[in-house]
Amino acid sequence: MTKKQFLKKLKENIESLNLEEQERILKEYEELIDEKIKSGKKEKEAVKDFGNVEELANGLIRDYEKNNHKENDIIGNFSKKVLNYGERFLEFLSQKDTKELIGILIEILIVIFLISLCHIPVAILEELGKSVFYILSSPVNHVFYVIWKVVLELAYLALSILAFGKFIGRRYFNEDIPEKEIKEKKSKELKEYENNLGLSLIKLGVIFFKFLAIIVLFGISMYLMGMGLILGICLYLIIHGVTYFGLYLVMVSLFILGIIFFKLLFDFVLDRKFRGSKILVSLVTCFVFLGFGCALATSEVASTSFINQNPPNLEMETLNEEIPFTNNIILVGNISDYVIDNNLNNIVIMYNYYPIGTKMSTKITKEENEVYLNYKYDEFKITKELINQMLLDLKEKKIYNYYLEPQIIVKSNEENINIIKKNRQKYYHNNKEYLTCEFVRTYKVLDIIKGSKEDYSYVTLSSFLDDEIYTAKIKNNLINNLLVDNYYEFTFQTYQSYIDTDIDDVFKDSNVIRVTKTDKLPSEQINDNSCRVFY
Repeated sequence: MTKKQFLKKLKENIESLNLEEQERILKEYEELIDEKIKSGKKEKEAVKDFGNVEELANGLIRDYEKNNHKENDIIGNFSKKVLNYGERFLEFLSQKDTKELIGILIEILIVIFLISLCHIPVAILEELGKSVFYILSSPVNHVFYVIWKVVLELAYLALSILAFGKFIGRRYFNEDIPEKEIKEKKSKELKEYENNLGLSLIKLGVIFFKFLAIIVLFGISMYLMGMGLILGICLYLIIHGVTYFGLYLVMVSLFILGIIFFKLLFDFVLDRKFRGSKILVSLVTCFVFLGFGCALATSEVASTSFINQNPPNLEMETLNEEIPFTNNIILVGNISDYVIDNNLNNIVIMYNYYPIGTKMSTKITKEENEVYLNYKYDEFKITKELINQMLLDLKEKKIYNYYLEPQIIVKSNEENINIIKKNRQKYYHNNKEYLTCEFVRTYKVLDIIKGSKEDYSYVTLSSFLDDEIYTAKIKNNLINNLLVDNYYEFTFQTYQSYIDTDIDDVFKDSNVIRVTKTDKLPSEQINDNSCRVFY
């Protein structure tokens, strides 16, 4: 058999291996045959030395699978390494006397204590991540926070095991130490060094701070990735003519500061030398730009209007669902308003919402006499129209509050509406799991009459919004300093987000918890018409 025939047949029998391994084997055997020929053998004799091609190929495949399995069996290899470490360490301990064992135990406890201290920055980073992610809405915020926490805890666990293993290996088994250094350790000077407790503690301290620096480096890496994304958004805003240059300068300065601190810690971990003067100049320059950017950003923010509503040109869409009326029905949810239509016998639930890149559907559920006015977003995405609207507002230095919650309006006849209100108020007052809501209305005091009981007085009020006059029964401890012909801000507490504009209903359905004198002009007075706590 010639060399060409041998290599061809060998290739046919090792086709189950990957191409890279096939090429390596064929090249190796081609070189072996050439060497045999150079040594004086004929081509056929050189090929014959390798025996049967099929048996040779089967042996090569078995060796490859065996080696490859060993390399890929990470868990098995790790388990064997741990067991090996354990056996070696137990054998090492068995050779020590009581005094030496106590010393070893103290060293290990110190290392474990230092490693446990390193969890403090991990916990701080977890809380920072929680603060950042919980800006988002549920359940997205919880998902991101769990991922962030798991990644940090796994990184801490992996680094802890690595640090502890490195300490045991270098301290007791002389691992990762060059042979020359091992020989030098036998000398008297090095023995004195190893037995010097002060130097050992310094060494442990350095290891602790490096371990701490590695964890902080991980946090800074996440910070730099986030800042990179923010800078990308800033660049996008600049291209589209949004001129918040102070904020952009602040973001760039913070990004560069992150890079500087990352490099400092990275050089510290790898024992690299760094030029203090160069770093100092960089830090001072960054802080100067940061200060200038903050000053400019303050001016830009001061000239920006923050408007607590959706843009006026954003039209609402409506979803309607009709449900039957019963005398004991309780509507549970954030009702924004009631509409009376005496032609209706049932109840129509109207969901008015802004289609801010969303598609919404109703999800009304019933449990006995309780009807839950739920809804869900079938799709959530930022549309091009919404982005263009936001860019236009930012160019004009306006920032709107885009509400995602729909306005839920209940429509029925007057008798049904009154029963619904009464049932809801009773339900929320008796159900402690729901949060209370506070709102403010401003009234002018026209008269104060002491009640027959010392606890209450009767206060006659009016509002500049209308000509209504109402006499309310209010606790004396809330109105000790009330004066006639002055305006006061009445803070109410209620269990429902909808607030009737009728002064009579306000005092009947809500509790007065605070009264404060105000000198505001009528046009500036507070008269809330909805609560900001939703349930």
